Amino acid sequence: MGSLKSVGLNLLFFFFLLYVADSYPNIEQSNMGCQECTLRKNSVFSRDRRPVYQCMGCCFSRAYPTPLKAMRTMSIPKNITSEATCCVAKDHHETVVDFIRVRNHTDCHCSTCYFHKI
Repeated sequence: MGSLKSVGLNLLFFFFLLYVADSYPNIEQSNMGCQECTLRKNSVFSRDRRPVYQCMGCCFSRAYPTPLKAMRTMSIPKNITSEATCCVAKDHHETVVDFIRVRNHTDCHCSTCYFHKI
């Protein structure tokens, strides 16, 4: 009787693991919740006759262990090195909305991040 309980518990645990694995989303985790880099209408600054478009979305980023050879050359060694590109405007023109100068983007691409550091 004791071995029957053990087999029953093992089967129950196995089916629970199958349920968890099946309910896990089958999408790429690195891009979850973030759309690709494109022009989107800015609802704050857009007016009926003059819509304002801005670059929004995600690009590439990754982190990896810093190679030892590179770590020896650092003044302050860091164990993790990261690379990233941001969604930036290729071209824009300035427009005035309610006495505020706004950049109306005309084309977007993934490039070096300029404003991501504090």
